[in-house]
Amino acid sequence: MKIKFTTRETELITLIADGKENREIAEELFISIRTVESHRKNILLKMNCKNFYKVISYSFKNQILSI
Repeated sequence: MKIKFTTRETELITLIADGKENREIAEELFISIRTVESHRKNILLKMNCKNFYKVISYSFKNQILSI
């Protein structure tokens, strides 16, 4: 089953894969750090996983991210 991410979630996944921290992501997307944390939590819940390694792996395998 393919998981659908919102545009904002995809932006967040991309920035996390680039090694950005929450503060940097918040500044780049012009949102609060709490909003970044909420998006991260929602992504993990959507994928039913505990960390972002699985999210990043899934995103590459399903061409949400590319090298």
